Amino acid sequence: MKNLVLRISTTMVVLFLVSAVAMGQMRSNKLGVGVSGSYFMLQSDFSTASPSIGGGVDLSYSVVEYFSVRTSLGVGLLEAKTLKSGTTTLATSMQTALIFGNLYLTADLIPNGSVNPFVFVGGSGVFIDSRATIAGDAGAVFSTTGVGKRMKGTVIGGVGVDFFASEFLSFTLQGEYGLPYSDVVDGYAVGGDKDGYQRISLGVRYYFFDQDFMTRMLKALEERYK
Repeated sequence: MKNLVLRISTTMVVLFLVSAVAMGQMRSNKLGVGVSGSYFMLQSDFSTASPSIGGGVDLSYSVVEYFSVRTSLGVGLLEAKTLKSGTTTLATSMQTALIFGNLYLTADLIPNGSVNPFVFVGGSGVFIDSRATIAGDAGAVFSTTGVGKRMKGTVIGGVGVDFFASEFLSFTLQGEYGLPYSDVVDGYAVGGDKDGYQRISLGVRYYFFDQDFMTRMLKALEERYK
């Protein structure tokens, strides 16, 4: 009995390892969960952007071959300084905290490969808390400049690529562009430019079994021990 249990356990491990290398990657009904780090490139009335970073949680679900739905929920901190030439104000820098939730419809171009390029389009809801630094008599102080906290939405689109280390693990690099959706993302409500940002993210994702995995495993066991 112990030998049988050992043989079955060993077979399951071998099947797991073999399928991790040999089978397709983005098959239908496959769910992926992961985390990512983000770098934001701000478009605003400030000409010098400071490093703006963030992070979040990512989900993906392959509906059918070549088509998946992806989401991303995260936070970010946008910073910049030096207003563009011709802009008159006392503002010297800005800092904006944001919480974003993105939903993408994705076309997977090589869904059965170890490298899967994809394109996507979707929408984003963003909660922003924007502040500009105002130079006063007592020195530079933060001010809401009449902007404050707001909820905004935007259309987004972009491209990316999944690098699969195995059937169940991938690294994803993607870049997205958020269309300008407000003039107050930089905390400066009277500027000449609409505000927006581009986001580059690098993430790692774990994939759960697709609907055919257990069927394949049980069939292999049946063939092995019949």
